[in-house]
Amino acid sequence: MFKWIKRVIKLALLLIVLTPVIVLVVMYKGYSAPVDDFSANEGLSFNDIASNKLDEFIADENALSFDFVLTSSEANAALKDIYAAENPDFGKTDETIDLNARKYAIAFGNNNGGFKGVTLAFNETGLTIEAGLDAGFSNIYYQTTLYLDLDINIEQVEVDNELITQYKLTIKEIKFGNMPILWMYDAADFIVSRFTEDGLNGLIQNAVSGFGNYDLKTKSIWVNTKDLINLISKEDDPNRLMIEALLGFVDEEELLVSGFGEDVGGIGIALGKMRSTETPYQTTNQISDETELNNMFESQLTTLLLSSITGGSSLNYDMHEETFNQLIEYYVGESMDMSQTFEFDENIYVLETLPLYARFIDNRVHFTIIMKLYNQTDPSKVFQTDFTLVSIPSISDDKQDLVFTIDVIHIGDDTTVTNNKVATILNLVGENEMIVGNQIILKDFMGNFAGQSTTVDSVAVSGKYLRFVVTPTGANAAILAELQDAIDAALTTILLNPDYAALEDVYTNDPTDTEGLLDALNTLTPQEQQAFYNSLYLTLGTSVDVDSLLP
Repeated sequence: MFKWIKRVIKLALLLIVLTPVIVLVVMYKGYSAPVDDFSANEGLSFNDIASNKLDEFIADENALSFDFVLTSSEANAALKDIYAAENPDFGKTDETIDLNARKYAIAFGNNNGGFKGVTLAFNETGLTIEAGLDAGFSNIYYQTTLYLDLDINIEQVEVDNELITQYKLTIKEIKFGNMPILWMYDAADFIVSRFTEDGLNGLIQNAVSGFGNYDLKTKSIWVNTKDLINLISKEDDPNRLMIEALLGFVDEEELLVSGFGEDVGGIGIALGKMRSTETPYQTTNQISDETELNNMFESQLTTLLLSSITGGSSLNYDMHEETFNQLIEYYVGESMDMSQTFEFDENIYVLETLPLYARFIDNRVHFTIIMKLYNQTDPSKVFQTDFTLVSIPSISDDKQDLVFTIDVIHIGDDTTVTNNKVATILNLVGENEMIVGNQIILKDFMGNFAGQSTTVDSVAVSGKYLRFVVTPTGANAAILAELQDAIDAALTTILLNPDYAALEDVYTNDPTDTEGLLDALNTLTPQEQQAFYNSLYLTLGTSVDVDSLLP
């Protein structure tokens, strides 16, 4: 009996002694850095790769996406640029260089071994990473490696009824040397759960709650768009709105594309969906000062007088698309223009916007901002997109402001953003005091039209004109009738001037074609328009109190 007990004790002691030895033997594994990758891509950094890929995307007008996708060889060289930044001799094959400097990216003291590097390999589901080190003294070293096999998924998920992007990393395998250790996590979770309510899973979840999420059961860590926003910006960050807008747009349009395959890995951003062929609006004249502004408004009063031809109880002040864009240039100027630069090492990229302009299309006002991205060293190669804000014009309740309510945004030639993302995209364009929520507001603009004798009832787009409907108040309604009786005779006289031959042709063909008259009027120079208004004003003034009808 005692002999049997002694044998059990001896066996137990033997196991106690041998177990660490067995573990060390299993964990022992040599490692060689991927020096061929280093020499094939000498001096390559992640910034270099990003810059090269971005230049390729900008130069190719048909590129569908900006692909930050690289080979395993490129990744290994770029990683070396990071972890061996303090040792330029690491990975060199020149035997005249000290062996330890070539062998260890980071040495542990003097002849105590060191960190031997990292090897990364991409596959169709993610990547593997293996790092090696030596530890010892007097050239007697214990060698081991840490090996990780990771799956990477980028997918759309719904959180609180909102579609967002989830970036998920799942641990498939962990090894020290040749010894798998992932199974130990389950055993550790069981032990810890005996003493804490949350278990190991809950403890890790709490630890990563500031930047992401963790699930021990699936061995996965993930972050979503909101996590990324909180991770890279604070609530009071001045760029917070732009970051939210950019990532929100990526979610909305599902722009991220996974780029993992055999020996390649990374992500792509489908910026090609935003590509634009839009051309800036070119005005024929610019308003340079308040005198020219007043002259412009005065010459446009011709439209008010001409609208009396068709009768009715109101007049139309019709502002041509060209004139409206001149007003935008004068009032907005460069206040909504943006120019920002960012760098990849020595390469400087410029992201800039061109001046805001408008087109009148399908009874809507389309405000467009063109945005360009280019390398500062070669501005001839450009990626261009545009944000077109489709709006409905109206007048504020106090009759002071001209309001454009945006209900949809077109981005580039082929993408449309739903109205619940309008505010997000406006933040991406940039903050401006004219933008309030989903509206562009021209403060006190209606002061150019309002007067004691008239009211502006409504505003709408009519063809190539922004039409303000003006109604005379009180006794001035009778003066409107006098104007309607006198306008034909006045035009018959004024249109005898050969300078107005285009207007005469329209009027002779159809005296009620006010839109044709306006189109012909807008072919005249600003000086000719002003002269025509003066002639019409003076001719009508002999029989009608015209001033009572004008704003």
